Amino acid sequence: MIVRSRTRTLATVGAVLALATIPLTGCGASDSSPSADTSAAAAAGSGADTAAVDTAATDDTSIIRYADLRDQLTSLGAELNIFWKANLGDAGTWKDSVVKVVETRSQTACGQIDADTGPTYCEPDATMVLPIAFFRDRFIGATDQGGNDAAVAAVVAHEFGHHVQALSGILEATREATVNNPDAGNLLSVAKELSADCLMGVWMSTARDEGRIEDGDIEEVLGALLRIGDDSLTARAGQVADAANFDHGTSAQREYWFAQGYDTGDVEKCGVMYDDLLDGTLEKELKAGADAVNSSTTP
Repeated sequence: MIVRSRTRTLATVGAVLALATIPLTGCGASDSSPSADTSAAAAAGSGADTAAVDTAATDDTSIIRYADLRDQLTSLGAELNIFWKANLGDAGTWKDSVVKVVETRSQTACGQIDADTGPTYCEPDATMVLPIAFFRDRFIGATDQGGNDAAVAAVVAHEFGHHVQALSGILEATREATVNNPDAGNLLSVAKELSADCLMGVWMSTARDEGRIEDGDIEEVLGALLRIGDDSLTARAGQVADAANFDHGTSAQREYWFAQGYDTGDVEKCGVMYDDLLDGTLEKELKAGADAVNSSTTP
């Protein structure tokens, strides 16, 4: 998958924000999301016109070892900043995310982000930390020769979905709703993550329209989403699944909402999961995923 692109006009995210602020009823307890976007302030950071790269925690040998993958991650950060700046609607509200491609750790307004945390978006300083080891060694299977490059692009685009959510007020609305109704915390987290998967699909739809999607790219993306669904991660760990602890969505949910963005290219589709949250569909899907894990591990 080639990462250079031109942009096109998309709908605004106003509809997503309106759905996110609807009061919710309690549906179960939850821990906070692994992403650092649950920290307290509104987005306050800004980046340059192209993504910044953090090299402070990198030695020369590692730069050589990961040169191709590092270049891909840096290029994706720059492209996604340009894309969403052009397509968010009101360009005056846009602030670039500062993208840090790191080997071990990085300091942000959310504190120190270690590589084993995985890709993380920190809202207060609009910083995105992309640990190279995650893409190379865990789940994604990227190589310095461009292997699984579409899966890499999908993960970065998902994190940019959180940046879009921050600028449009969705992260703040999610926090407020969680404070008002903590029992719905995991469902709010799942809806937020599925919305980011959908926004990822919207961006990738433009790559398709521009002829930049290659044979096997979508299979790579779907394979990655299959591996990182809450149910799949629980099953792989051999644990008893509890839907109330799911915070990103099942593999089937993540694949479905990516497809909604990819098939339509419509940002407004990336708020429809809040309807599913309100009518109980989201909770039923999570429970079905947990039940499937538990039935498959029962002797």
